[in-house]
Parts: sequence; C-alpha cells; structure tokens
Amino acid sequence: MNFHSLRHTTLFTALLIGLSGLSACGGDSANDAGDSSSKPATEMLAANIDEVPMTKEQMVDEIARTLQACSYDGSPLKVDASNMVFGVNAGAGEVVSAIMKFTGLPQNFDVVEHPKVPNAAAVIVMGPDKLPRRVIAYNASFMDDVRTATANNNWAPISIMAHEIGHHLSGHTIQPGGSQPPTELEADKFSGYVLYKMGAVLADAQKAMNTLVPETDGATHPGRGKRIRAIEDGWKQACTQQAGNCDGSVAIAAAAPPPAVTAPSTPAEPTAAPTATAPPASTKVDVLPEADDSAIASKFGKFVIDELGVLDPGARAEFEQRMYKHAEQHGVEIVSIIARDLGGRSADEYAYAMMRQLRVGKLDVGNGAVLVVHPSTGETGVALGAGVMLEMRNYIDLEKSRLKGFLDIGLSQCKGVCNADQSEIFFSAAEHIADDTDHWDWQVRFTSLSELMTRYEAELVKRDNGADYDPETDPTWRKITRLEGKLLSRDAGAGALAKRVNSVKVETIGAPLHVRSSDGRDLLVYVDPHVETLMPSKLEEGRSYVFTAREASLSRNPKDPLSFDLLSFDAAP
Repeated sequence: MNFHSLRHTTLFTALLIGLSGLSACGGDSANDAGDSSSKPATEMLAANIDEVPMTKEQMVDEIARTLQACSYDGSPLKVDASNMVFGVNAGAGEVVSAIMKFTGLPQNFDVVEHPKVPNAAAVIVMGPDKLPRRVIAYNASFMDDVRTATANNNWAPISIMAHEIGHHLSGHTIQPGGSQPPTELEADKFSGYVLYKMGAVLADAQKAMNTLVPETDGATHPGRGKRIRAIEDGWKQACTQQAGNCDGSVAIAAAAPPPAVTAPSTPAEPTAAPTATAPPASTKVDVLPEADDSAIASKFGKFVIDELGVLDPGARAEFEQRMYKHAEQHGVEIVSIIARDLGGRSADEYAYAMMRQLRVGKLDVGNGAVLVVHPSTGETGVALGAGVMLEMRNYIDLEKSRLKGFLDIGLSQCKGVCNADQSEIFFSAAEHIADDTDHWDWQVRFTSLSELMTRYEAELVKRDNGADYDPETDPTWRKITRLEGKLLSRDAGAGALAKRVNSVKVETIGAPLHVRSSDGRDLLVYVDPHVETLMPSKLEEGRSYVFTAREASLSRNPKDPLSFDLLSFDAAP
C-alpha cells in the first residue's frame, strides 16, 4: 500500500481530519468518565454548514472546541473509561513500544483498547483506581492500518503516534476546548526527533503534516509552515546528536517495522504500564542544542549529557539506569550535564534554559531537575522544577558543593577519561535529589477545586465526629490539584488580601498571585520566580487559567482565601 492508495481507506480519512486539527486535544479528567455517545464529526459539520457556511479551517476549529480527547480524526470524543480494557497491550502496545525504545524514557501512560475510539487518541481519564490516568486509547482495526502502512515505509501514522506520545511524556495538560499551539509544536518537534532515530528521512517525517495540514493558524493549532519547521528542528537535533548527514536525505538505519497487531481473544487483567529497559549510555561525546529562549522545547532522551566525553562509560551506563528507574518508579527526572559552552549565561541560567528546552520533568507537575558543571570556568548550576523546588530549596548550595567536588577532586585528577570512582563524584548530587524526592506524590489527585473541597469537607466531618487527624493519611494534605480561575493580580501582597499573605512562604517560594476561582473563592497561589520562564506562555492579569498546584492551606469558611503552591498553568478553554 503506498501513500496515495490510503485515500480510499479509513486511515486516510482519519489523517485528513485529524491532522488538520492535530492535535486538538481536550479532555478534563472528570468529564472524560462521562457519556461516550457524541455525534460523529460529519454530523456536526453538516449541522454547522446548514446554519452558516464555514471554511475548512473554521470547521476544524469548531471540532477542536468540542473535543474531550486528543482524537486523530477530530471527532468530538468523550471517552467512557468503563469501556476501556486496561492491560490490553498486545496490539497497539507493541507499536508504542517500537517508538518508546528510541526515546530513552520510561512510559508514563497506559495503552488500552476502546471500541468507541475511531482510531487512536491521547486522553486523560479516570482509571479503575479512581485516579486520573494518561492513556493512549486505540481501535484495533486502526492499528492494523498502522502496521500495514509502516511495513510499506509510510511514516504518517507513526508520526501521529509519536506526536501523541510526546504530549504524554512532556506532561502536557489535556483539557476541554482544545490544545494550545505552543505545546502542539513541542509534540511536533518530539515526533521529528523520534522519527529520525527510527530511520525516517526528513521528507518521511514531514509527509503527513506537509500533505494534509492547512497553512493557516487555527485557535488550537499552528499552521503547516510552523509545524513543518518544528518537525525539522526535532529531526535535525537528533541527527546532530548522532553526528549524521543532516541535509534531510539520509537517516540512520531504519528499525524493523512493528510486529503484527492483533487484538487478544480475551481481556487481560489490569496491569501497570509496561516496564521498559533504558538504553545503555553512549560512549560518544554528546551534543546539546544551543541554549535559546525562543527555541521550541523538545523532550530529552538522556539522563546524562557529557559534552566533553570525560565520564567512565560503565559508571555512566549504570547511573543512567538508576535515573531511568527513579523516573519510572517515582516520576522525578534528573538530568546531569557536563557542558562545553554556557553561551554567555551563568551556570544556573544555563541549567534553567536546558530544563525548559529539553523539557526535563513533566510540564504539569514540575518534577524535574538539571545539574550542570562547566569545567572551563569551574562554575556549577542547579535548576529545579517547581515541584522539586518545594522539597529541595534548602539543599541547592549542598548540591552545588557536590558538583564542585567533582571539578576539584574528580575531574582535576582524571587522565583523559575519568575512572568509575571519579565519575561517581559527579553523580552524587543527582543521587541526593533522587533520595529526597522518592516519597513525593506526583499524581494529579483532584481535577477541580470543587472536587478537592468536597473531599476536604468529608474529612472535616470525620474529625467533627471524633476521628483522629494524621496528615500522612489526609487525602487532601499537600496533594496536587487542578484549579480554574481568573488571575486578578500578580502580587496579592499589594491588594485586598495583603494581610492574609504568608510572609514565610513569600520568602521561601515567591509572591502569591490573587486568583478568583470559577465558584467565587479567593485563592493565594504562591509562585516560584522560575515557573513562568519554564512555561510555553506567560501569565496576564484579567485572563483565566487552569492552574496545577499543591495544596497548602484550606478552610471551610468561604470568606477565607485558600492557599496553593503553583506547579504550572495553562490558558483556560
């Protein structure tokens, strides 16, 4: 089957609509567990056309505004989690695994079969454990098309799947009303990065986007030109790391196509997401992209980056495995860098630039760390995601001293390549962060303020009836929640809530935002100064956002402001 023959298949129909709005992601974790009987996209379009003639771009935007999941064909989709067969990975799971082995990262999503998904969708749903779960839901017949197309060197479906995987690995918030253009470009760049590693030439990596996506920007997705350039950026970044021929005509040797996709005859018992094995660390000198505040972020693929090639290969490979396992088991991603050139920045500034540019940690919960040494100047730098910073703020100087120890008593004694003991000194700072973050909960436990407050009130009733209080078992204490509200002021300390601001939190975290929730509650949202620099957009007073934050202080009195520590934000739909 060649690309043009796909025009007569359901796959081409899926690509035609889905890539026009790719990825018009929506999906509120609470709402996704609801009705799955939405009208087909064709019926909705027909109804709209009967009322007011629409352009193709307007049709795509109309579909995107109704989405409850990141669906390939653009159809408005509310995924009923009760119909999902968790643990069924024999079909699409093998295709996903074929992509995942080139990412260097653990899988943070389930792959499930769902009869109502027309092809495949990236979505967040309530799982059997009543917690939000990241999912790629698929239709088995669609995966047959993926297998057939891949076997005939058609990369379009693989690029789409890689795009959706990029959303999940990066921790993009999936919410009602469509995705945001900056995170769409991140997923596009990730797709190009992975497809180079899988053996696609640049034209193959861009084929679907170049053929099917309109040039005009949409409300939820950039136009073709921007997305083509994002894929090219990712493809060339991977090529540069491999020291390949990066003119677009050559890629590394292609991997074998994914195995045949067949649905299992009987459902499997629910299981956790499949455990992969981290690839061994390369012994070659690594190449980082130039630090650029305007560059599109793209998910990293290594936990150790050695631009000088001085680390012991065996010690590095073992440490890569330890950091991979920590990310897999506890969610925290820690990247250690030996940098050749800081690009005129301080080591701290460079660490934060790389944290954003390599998207270290999940964007929504800020569970990443970047450690930098720059041997030529003797500088050390530490960047911590907002979530990790809440735990490690008092230890930054300690981590820098550990890194300095590598420069002073490790690297200075190395003869060419450091031995294992000397290399271990470099890894000690990351090890300490790993040890101090392995107890944190990085799951978004509540999908709205009302859901959080309902659970909080239920716990207060128990205490009113004589139950003992234990913060370790409190289901709301320091848990992560999503909140929707309007940003009234970037500095709550200068407004009506000034007397309610916690000066200790201002000193240790940062000044709070004054946010008014959709149900009228006043919120104090404390913000680390680096949070905004790590995000794909900026905070503006008067606009509404979906905030992801850790609980800090609640009250049943509606006149009392509630306090939270900000992890991330996204424009509200």
